Amino acid sequence: MELVNNPDDSTAFTQKEKISFSGNGATYFGIVALNVVLTIITVGLYYPWAKAAYRKYLWNESEFKGSRFVFNGTGREMFKGFLIAYLIILGFYGLAGAFMYIPFGYVLLGIAYLLILALIPFAIFGAWRYRISRTSWRGIFFSFDGDFREFLKLFIKGIILTLLTLGIYGAWMRVSIQQYLFSHTKIGDLRLDFHGKGEDLLIINIGYTILSYITLFILLPLFIKKRFEFSINNTTLSNGMKTRHLNSTLSNSTAWTIMFTNLLLIVFTAGLAFPWVIMRSMKMYFDHTEIPGVFDYDNLSQSPTDYRDATGDEMTDILDIGLDF
Repeated sequence: MELVNNPDDSTAFTQKEKISFSGNGATYFGIVALNVVLTIITVGLYYPWAKAAYRKYLWNESEFKGSRFVFNGTGREMFKGFLIAYLIILGFYGLAGAFMYIPFGYVLLGIAYLLILALIPFAIFGAWRYRISRTSWRGIFFSFDGDFREFLKLFIKGIILTLLTLGIYGAWMRVSIQQYLFSHTKIGDLRLDFHGKGEDLLIINIGYTILSYITLFILLPLFIKKRFEFSINNTTLSNGMKTRHLNSTLSNSTAWTIMFTNLLLIVFTAGLAFPWVIMRSMKMYFDHTEIPGVFDYDNLSQSPTDYRDATGDEMTDILDIGLDF
């Protein structure tokens, strides 16, 4: 396999592409407003269809080499996952509540809560697989070939080491999860991978956390930018012959200006500007992400997978788990 960023191959540096984002704040505001009303009227039952509508708009406003991305998930799929996820979680909480009133119930209660925590890796794995598998570009579907048993072992190891190190191993755990999810993600013949190191993420977390507190969070946008940069610059695309890095060109001044003005928009509009903030943020990230242009994007093979189980995806919402890689 050809070395990453081989200096003898000038195309590794000169051929760059970008994903453009053309979302409009007013349009997105209309979509959000309508779906919030429908969700309220239906006492929350319409939420899966609302989430599908948000994703369809965001995906479709993202364009690469003249073609838009498509989110193929449906409200019906997500509603089914929504019901299953709620039944599973309510069932675990019901057991936990029942155990409180029987002899030695606190032991069983602890086991019940451990089972609830065990849903976290299922939610992360399932959500990533669903979102990836229901995304397409030029009719080519993305695919995910990870194995849940492998992921669960990785997750359990990370939790144990994080607890034993009083949270320090958390940076390595996050990196290992990201590396696993990325390395099992493909579009056609191209496979993603992630090469970040836990010690680098730990330094970013500690350094910018301390500086943010000292400066009363004035430097928080730079921390967010650094985390974004860490994720993008350590991600590669490979076709088995060539491996190339993605690259972030987002500057400190651009990141700070956009994020600070986003905060002002939220504060002075009492949150009504949220759709515009999302559009500004998406455009900022896409405009400053370079994709390697040396691959044959016009002749990608179709993925054989067809995964439509949204249970894990809905569970991330219920458990408030963010996939912010």
